[in-house]
Amino acid sequence: MRLRLEINTRAREIPWGDVLAPGRGIIYDALYRTAPELAEKIHENGWGPYGIAPFGHSAPMFPNARRVRGKYAVGGTGYLEFGSPLPELVQALALDFMNPARTLLDWGGIALQVGSVTVQQPPKFTSGRARLRTASPLHLSEYERPKPGGEHTPVRALLPEDPAYPVALERNLNRRAETFGHAPDIRLEGITWIGPRHPFRVTGRGHSGQRTGAPVEVEVSGGAGALAALWSAGLGQQTGAGFGWVVA
Repeated sequence: MRLRLEINTRAREIPWGDVLAPGRGIIYDALYRTAPELAEKIHENGWGPYGIAPFGHSAPMFPNARRVRGKYAVGGTGYLEFGSPLPELVQALALDFMNPARTLLDWGGIALQVGSVTVQQPPKFTSGRARLRTASPLHLSEYERPKPGGEHTPVRALLPEDPAYPVALERNLNRRAETFGHAPDIRLEGITWIGPRHPFRVTGRGHSGQRTGAPVEVEVSGGAGALAALWSAGLGQQTGAGFGWVVA
């Protein structure tokens, strides 16, 4: 399930460091206002057996903005999307974004005026197959084996040309399926398109840094509910920071 917000801005560009980073804070800000117990639960522990952030979001998109080489161009009317397989989370966001007093979003210092808000249901995926293309880079990290009592530490970002990438991506998709209560039976049938790699700034849990990835298009098979969950929240790691957002 997704929300699509119609937005408008007088700005002409968003600094690359703020193309994705503000979205996580906006989500938590909205949740703490309308569903504080849910917000606290997710913020402290994530969701499901792997503690995954159960949501994703797009960057602000302005299809008619004048393109400028090397800049993230914005301007005029566009849209912004938020999504999650958890209906209660999407409903909480909708309650905040549809509040008549909620007319502006502060996106890293850029004012986005909020217009209409619409709810989008996921495709049915009755065939058990899907072709999913990400609008933002899909991020995957390779982790070192933790010491007893230690945390998993990312060693390097995996990119689509890496031989380990398909196995890591399929494992990630199945962890995401399990997170939302579905059988881990997702199969990565193929990677059909790879876009340009790009690093983006991420924030959360008191830290800030950069993550790298590349947008991809993948063919996957699995249960209809699991595929709908992937469509709703995104693919890969760091979806809470805007990575791996699937094109509607």
